[in-house]
Amino acid sequence: MSEIIPALLPKNSREFKKSLSELPLEVRFVHLDVLETDVWTPIDRDFEVHLMVKKPEEIVQRWIGRGAKRIIAHKYIDLAGAAQFGLAFELNKDIENFENVDFFHLMSIAEIGEQGHPLDEQIFDRIKEVRAKFPQVAISVDGGINTENYRKLQDAGADRLIVGSGFTKLWKSLTKN
Repeated sequence: MSEIIPALLPKNSREFKKSLSELPLEVRFVHLDVLETDVWTPIDRDFEVHLMVKKPEEIVQRWIGRGAKRIIAHKYIDLAGAAQFGLAFELNKDIENFENVDFFHLMSIAEIGEQGHPLDEQIFDRIKEVRAKFPQVAISVDGGINTENYRKLQDAGADRLIVGSGFTKLWKSLTKN
């Protein structure tokens, strides 16, 4: 089964803290979307950061220092083993041969930077294409994931599903007895 990871896109530290407190205790890993504003509150779970900024290399060490286990950026950054690195790809960007990545982070929505957008059906072929080219590299899928499509993403080969606005409903459907 694919790992289900909640995505947080807080506008400020207070909102970040509130979002964390609303997550089920069983959730041990969190995805944090980082835009241009520096939002931080200490976190008692493992986390990854998606650096959706123009110059991720300028802030990556700050996030590693805060304990990020995985760093995601839209361009390559050499982390020298300080954390796992995932290269993010939007739907229309070609995926070539990348040797120094720990995982691929595939965006599954047309417009990134906010939650609530529908999943683009192109992602299913995209996952299969990446899995065929890079069978040993983990694949994260981010955007538009919900109770209706998560199994199909999993069946296509996604290892991790990053779920924003649909997280609570999906989590409840997966954990009910």
